[in-house]
Amino acid sequence: MMFPKIPAAQTVILYCKKYQIEDVVISPGSRNAPLTIGFASNPNFNCYSIIDERSAGFFALGIAQQKQKPVILLCTSGSALLNYYPAVSEAYYSRIPLIILSCDRPTYKVDIGDGQTIIQSKVFEKNISCSESLIQDVSHNRNEIFMSNRQTLIKKGADSKLVSKTQKKIQSKNQEILKNIISNCLKLSKPVHLNIPLEEPLYNFDENSNIQISDVNFISRPDLNENKKFNYTALQNNSKILVLIGCLNPEFLTKETIGHLANDGRFVVLTETTSNVNDKSFFGNIDKLIAPIEYLDDKKKIFKGLAPDLLLTLGGMVISKKIKKFLRNYGIFEHIHVGEYESNDTFFKNVLHVKINPNTFFENLFSNNKKKSKYFDIWNKIQLHREIGHKKFIKRLVFCDLYVYSCLVNAIPKNTQIQAANSSSIRYLQLFKMKHNNTMYCNRGTSGIDGCTSTSVGSSNACSDPVLLITGDLSFFYDINGLWNNYIKSDFRIIIINNGGGGIFRILPGFKNNQMFSQYIETKQVQGAKQLAKHFGFSYQNKKTKFGLKLALRSFFKKSNKPKILEISTSSETSSSILKSYFKFLSKPDFER
Repeated sequence: MMFPKIPAAQTVILYCKKYQIEDVVISPGSRNAPLTIGFASNPNFNCYSIIDERSAGFFALGIAQQKQKPVILLCTSGSALLNYYPAVSEAYYSRIPLIILSCDRPTYKVDIGDGQTIIQSKVFEKNISCSESLIQDVSHNRNEIFMSNRQTLIKKGADSKLVSKTQKKIQSKNQEILKNIISNCLKLSKPVHLNIPLEEPLYNFDENSNIQISDVNFISRPDLNENKKFNYTALQNNSKILVLIGCLNPEFLTKETIGHLANDGRFVVLTETTSNVNDKSFFGNIDKLIAPIEYLDDKKKIFKGLAPDLLLTLGGMVISKKIKKFLRNYGIFEHIHVGEYESNDTFFKNVLHVKINPNTFFENLFSNNKKKSKYFDIWNKIQLHREIGHKKFIKRLVFCDLYVYSCLVNAIPKNTQIQAANSSSIRYLQLFKMKHNNTMYCNRGTSGIDGCTSTSVGSSNACSDPVLLITGDLSFFYDINGLWNNYIKSDFRIIIINNGGGGIFRILPGFKNNQMFSQYIETKQVQGAKQLAKHFGFSYQNKKTKFGLKLALRSFFKKSNKPKILEISTSSETSSSILKSYFKFLSKPDFER
């Protein structure tokens, strides 16, 4: 092992080891060399080198997403840090723990006109859980410190005794800062940022540590019995209880809780694909249920009948725009969010946060004296009608995006993790029931397309199952650097639905079929992934027909010595038109025609 001689750098490594942080994603540079070499030479850390900082941020996010443990992001000084911002904001809103370590010029050399001397402290101010800067060491190259007329650390010409005394105080304070920053990350499961000023020389190391650090208290997660005495009696009287489950990690709800929810007629459970909760009595494919109602003359009456007396939400972000619109516009109901972390007031109902384990909450809510309700039956009638229409419509489809997804959901094998890109990919997947209960993830914190590929590659390095990324062309090409690393496994798979641009914009209100829209909104493009696949060492196929797609899917998921890309070429115009027709078709009272 090699320990940097710079006290601050060595202290950071020692505390990360003390808190049992395992994974370090390193963006190469010079200013961070003391920490890079220190981490990489220590067998306690799994280190990854990712050149592109934006990609590195999402790669780290993918690992942390799977392990549900903090992952370190380490970069050099200057603009490198700014490239982490998209991943940091995604981690913040998705509650994924990242520890961002940015190495910096000494404090007295920041913002002086030299290269890479931007102000780095608190750059993530509004999208970070905690942000701190270590105090500049005075014992490392003190002569350089004395030369500056901007430094206020120590008087010029101070003797060794005073330097030592000052350094001791600095070391003590830095240890407290480090413990606070890591504890915050562990406790809140959100990203934190630590800025570390380092004076040269950067490449001096010892084989042994010469710094003693204080003991740490391991952080337990928040007490989820905070609302143990919550009054459930009033809630038990509700006969129309809607449970909406957003993004969740697999196996979050127990089988007992799922069973109770499924068998109690007062509860209607709406699940999103990213909830990773499945039961035949629950209602997935939310948009398929709700969107067709908007075409009906008596939609207001129907929506009022579907509106709950009580809304219970679990998990993170909700994808469906239709459910958000419905709950905002119809019904006066109480909204309670259950779980460890608070909820946003998404539905404008002054949400109440009940900080308790959801399994405990529902156990307390279930009562022997159940109030009779036909609430489930109302939703179930709509669901049965939609399924009949869905099957009829899919059977007569031409080759388009909707057809492609109908094939994919039946072709994906068991024990395959799905990473869905944002925009069209996740929204199309919301319309289908998977043949197998595959786990599914999507970066819904900020819902951006900027790091979907990088996240899926990071995830695959922390997941024992094969990982499949389902993405659109813009999402894929936007994050090409996600493939620029040495950590892509042979069982990694990418399916690209290439409709030549941002096809989702064609189904949004306000679409105008003109050149300006195509160029500046939809962003029409003619790129394919063939050459990129060859460049990055992937097997590659491109399919443009029903027969070709079905043939490709027979072998695509089989074991191989190389990762694979399947690119499926569709028409944006055709696909958007068919999707609109799909929802309108489902609104029909019968499907004879």
